[in-house]
Amino acid sequence: MDVKYKLLPQYILHNDGADKYMLFDTQTGDIYKLNAVSFTILSLCSGEYTSDEIKDEILKMFDVALDVLNKDFNDIVAKFLNENIILQYS
Repeated sequence: MDVKYKLLPQYILHNDGADKYMLFDTQTGDIYKLNAVSFTILSLCSGEYTSDEIKDEILKMFDVALDVLNKDFNDIVAKFLNENIILQYS
């Protein structure tokens, strides 16, 4: 069974349109700078998409090899889970 992820409601994603991606924590006021891939992953962490569906979207949007994407995706998701930015569920 593939897992799904959900961005916690205290976080707001922002893209200023000039390749500047940010994540804002409304509880602490902390701002995290993101790259385009991390921003896209978090944008798709709505609880609606499985990890495979998220990776499929990334492959469509970015020029990246599947093996590189799998490693990067796992690293990014582990970091966001560890920092309690997203939740994982089945």
